[in-house]
Order: sequence, then C-alpha cells, then structure tokens
Amino acid sequence: MSANNPFDPLGVGAMSMEVWRAMMTTPGRLLEAQADLAKSLSEVAARDANAVADASPPNERPIVEPEPGDRRFSSAAWTTNPYFDALKQGYLLATKAVLASIDEAEGVDPATKRRVKFFAKQFCDAMSPTNVPWFNPDVLEEAVRSGGANFQRGLQHALDDARERAGRPALVDESAFEVGTNVATTPGAVVFRNELIELIQYAPTQAEVFAKPLVIVPPWINKFYILDLQPANSFVKYATDAGRNTFVISWRNPDASLADLGWADYLERGAFAAMRAAAEIAGTPDVDAIGYCIGGTLLASGLAYLARTQNPLVNTATFFAALVDFADPGEVMAFVSQEALAHVEARMQEQGVLSGREMADTFNMLRANDLIWGVAVNRYLLGRDAPAFDLLYWNNDATRIPRAIHSYYLNHMYVENDLVKADVLEIDGVPLDLRRVALDTYCVATAEDHIAPWRSVYSMTRLFRGDTTFRLGASGHIAGIISPPSKKKAVWWGTESGTPNPADPDAWLAAAPKHEGSWWPDWTAWLERRSAAKVPAPSQLGSAEHAPLGDAPGSYVLERC
Repeated sequence: MSANNPFDPLGVGAMSMEVWRAMMTTPGRLLEAQADLAKSLSEVAARDANAVADASPPNERPIVEPEPGDRRFSSAAWTTNPYFDALKQGYLLATKAVLASIDEAEGVDPATKRRVKFFAKQFCDAMSPTNVPWFNPDVLEEAVRSGGANFQRGLQHALDDARERAGRPALVDESAFEVGTNVATTPGAVVFRNELIELIQYAPTQAEVFAKPLVIVPPWINKFYILDLQPANSFVKYATDAGRNTFVISWRNPDASLADLGWADYLERGAFAAMRAAAEIAGTPDVDAIGYCIGGTLLASGLAYLARTQNPLVNTATFFAALVDFADPGEVMAFVSQEALAHVEARMQEQGVLSGREMADTFNMLRANDLIWGVAVNRYLLGRDAPAFDLLYWNNDATRIPRAIHSYYLNHMYVENDLVKADVLEIDGVPLDLRRVALDTYCVATAEDHIAPWRSVYSMTRLFRGDTTFRLGASGHIAGIISPPSKKKAVWWGTESGTPNPADPDAWLAAAPKHEGSWWPDWTAWLERRSAAKVPAPSQLGSAEHAPLGDAPGSYVLERC
C-alpha cells in the first residue's frame, strides 16, 4: 500500500502481507506451530477442567505466564478461578504464537519483521480479555458492588472524552495541577529569551555555589518541568541544593511560523545561546552541561562542533537517556518505515509542525497496555476518575515540533544514523565527528527504556575520546532518570569511575556491581571532582547584560497545544 492510502498511512498492511506470503512458503512449519498451539491449549483446558472438578483453584504450574511487568492480570481471580485462568492462558498462548510465527517467517528482512511484530502486538493488546467487561473479574466485581454504576460513570467519561479529547481517554485529572503553582515551582527567574527559548536561572539555596554554571538542555518533544515536578522529586532543586548555579532551557512550544527552524537553529539559538548567557552571568568561560533525551543528542552534536572549532565552552557533559547511535533505537523504529515517514512529512508540510498530540500518541503506543488500554479499562469499564498524578500531567502537556528539525531528526538520525559517521553531518559548514570530543562525560541509561534502549545508549562510551562514566538505572525513560535519593527501592549499576568500558554492553553489565539507592549522589560526586572551587552564591539572579525578565517557570512553558 502506498503512503497516500488513507486507510494504511504507515504501510502496515503491505508489510503484513509480505510476512504472510513468507509464512505460506513453508506451510509445514505453520501447521506445526498451529499443532503446538492446539496442544498447549488442550493442556490448559485439562488443567483447569481438573480444578473445576475438584472445586479448587488450579494447583499445577501454569503453561504460560504474563511477562514481568504485565499488570493486566494482577487480580487474584485470574489465577484462582479456573475459568478466568483458562481464558488468560489461552490469550497469552495465542499472542505468543502470533508473534513467534512472525519471527520464524523466512526471507523477510529483520526491520520488516520488527515492525510487523510491533503492530501485531498492538492488535493482540487490543484483543485482551481484560478489555472486555464480561471477561474482566475486576469489572464484574465492581458492577456487582456498585449495582452497575461503574458503567454509568464510564459512559459519561466516554462522552466527555469524545467531546474534549477527540475520543482519547483522559490520562490525568488536569484540574489538579497548574504549572508554576504545584508543578515547576522551584524559585528562579527568566534571564534570557529569544524566539526559541527562555533560559531560567534558579535561586541558590546554599551560601556558596560551584563557579561553573550548570546548564540543562531538556528535550523539546516535551516540556522542561519533568525535571521540576514537585520538591520531593525535582532534579532542579536537588542540583541547587548540591551547590550548583543551575540554568534550564525552556523551549518554546512552536507554531507554524517557526516551521523552518532546523537542527543548527536549535543548537545555536537554543543550547549555545543558553550556555553563553549562563557563562556571562556566572563570570566563567565555560559551563557544565546536561542533555536529556533528544536534548542530549543535540548536546552531543554541539560538543562535536565545539571540538572541531576548538571552542572550550563546555567543561563536562552529562547525558540522560540520550541516543547518539541510532543503529538500534528500539520499538520506535516501527514508525520509521518509508510509508510512515512520507505520511509524517505530508502532515508537517500541511501544518508546518508535528502536533504534540500525534507525538504523544506514538509514545503511548510504546506502552499501550499502561497508557491506552489500562487507562480505558479504568475510565470506561471501572468508571474511575482520571488520577491526579504529576508525571501523567506532564506527559499530557504536549508540545509541537517544527517541520524542519523533525524531518532532519528522523532522516539523519533514525534512518541514516549519520551522527556516528565522521564528518557526514555539519553545522554551518563545520563537519561533525563525535570521536573528537575529549572532555569527561557522565552517561545514564535506564534498564527498561523503550525510547532509548540502554545498550544503544552505551555506544556513547566507544565514540567519545574523553573519560566516559556509564551508569545504568532501573525502570524506564522517565522513572529511571527522575530517581531522587528519597525514592524507595531505587537501584543502579556502575563500575568505578575511570574504569575502562568494554565494547560489549553486556560485558560491562556483568562486571558492574549493583548499588542500592539513587544514582544522583554518584553524579554529584563525579561532577564535584571536576569542578573548580566554590564562590559566594549570587545575591541576585541574572546580570546587567541579562536582567531578569520574569519569574520562573516563565511564559513559554505555559503555551498549550
């Protein structure tokens, strides 16, 4: 199917047909797989029939179990009730068989298999018995308890979502939060503004601060206050409490008038402009920098530019869940087929930007059971109100992305993987080579990251020439980074700073001891060893050249899609 097909803009149908034709070339293997599935289903039926006859819960080991982290079947009834147990296992076996048959299709390239598996998994997730009211024991229990009031509430929620959210189930109670009131509340001031960014300097909390300012480059795909949700989990507050003169970029939520802003614009008018302003305010020649997610990708390209031009603007660099090597960027590649790219390009050409809602839908599909189906079950079948959860509020506060930079990012990073190639990309005529970056770097990845897989993030250790300290946190792209010392059950893995990093990430992990608690104090100690002496904290924010323009969190962050 072509990219112009409105019924299949991502080309899923064409890819699926390719896999199906490959399966049919080996019908014997397909029949064998079906026989194996039938045998397993028979074993499940016999196991649960015995439990029914004995009027007791199944006592034999299940044939198949949910994947770790799959919370759909957490109700005890899915295990103790033989009817629900049979339904659960039958569904899991069928899902496993569908995905395995795609893996075993001969003559299909791995990228196509991976995309088809992703969308097949989406279909299987949609078909889960947990999504059907009369198959979900939690829903049945709530219906009995409330006399069916859960369905009445669910219908009202569905009508509200159709009217206010184009049919998407509400992830969060948006009325519970207000930016600057109970999220993004760390005191500070906007000390620089241009058409692309506001730069926020935060008020010091210590009598002395380290001389070099800390400049954080967050992703522009979301808003910066993921790093400043609440005082208890604010990385910004933690940094200021650790004596850092902390600055954060707040990217503008762009409209079509900024459609032509490209990668070089985001680097020069964004990251570099912020660093120069922070250095001037602090009275230093350089800064310590942090790049998060795509902000880290931008920072890495900026470091390559500075290395080539021999500009010492950055003293150290820290990367949070950031990719520079896109050889294996994970399940996001399901959306980077030729058809999908053509569809996105056409949408951006028409609108000038990629809407924040479309980007959010893509990321939600990476965790569909948690962020789509689980939300729908809670809201429509159980009749529960959307939760008041700061992280979900931030996740729902989407941003738009200019056409030019998003096209550059998709094609040069995801499709061509050009950033790891020496002198292929350039900024203002200056070729980029990450191998010229010789400063010390601290790189954090997270074990369950669906957006920046940790083994791909690890590639950074073999690209930079300087000393790279690698740390692996638990959890995912957000929860593994927002991991304050007060967080219970936090863990991370890491070797002694300065220990050589092997080429194989699994070899690194095998040698890396597990540490209890947050990795934040380890980063603080790492940066302190690379910091000049402390100076008296500034008595006021900004400087004569960069006078405060207003209080944090500024005005750009308030722009909604």
